[in-house]
Amino acid sequence: MTQQIFEAIKALPPEWVVVILSALPISEVRGGIPAGIIMGLPLAQILPLAIVSNVLSVLPVVLGFNWVAQRLADKPVLGQLITRLIRRARSKEEMVKKHGVWAVALFIAIPLPVTGAWTGSLVAAIFGMRFGRVLFCLTVGVMIASAIVTSLTVAGVHIFSVLAAAP
Repeated sequence: MTQQIFEAIKALPPEWVVVILSALPISEVRGGIPAGIIMGLPLAQILPLAIVSNVLSVLPVVLGFNWVAQRLADKPVLGQLITRLIRRARSKEEMVKKHGVWAVALFIAIPLPVTGAWTGSLVAAIFGMRFGRVLFCLTVGVMIASAIVTSLTVAGVHIFSVLAAAP
């Protein structure tokens, strides 16, 4: 199955790969930017595609999570999943109360597993942040994450090319 997914992705134009990987909850810009660099796209093309697709992909979470959560709360399996997601977001309550929008933006900016725009948008929705503030947090956080990921990827590619060229 994994091989089939890789084959399907390789058949897509590189720009689509960046957009799709940047929009997915698991990879976000952590996957889209390195893929674009490896496929030879210029950073001036990669970064806007990755940032915009990552921010836009999570807007339904911001706008609709609470509505969906209310309707699924009494369902056996989905209700338990929703409860876990809410509990996870509530674990960030101290940080959100103390630092406000900057806490959410920095949480989004850290390019590690279970951080990023998807989880940050869930936190923002659960805490009922105003849409304008959420959009600000998302944009700033994704831009910082993109800068970190780009720097690490470019450095890694450079180090690898130097090591590969060494006799």
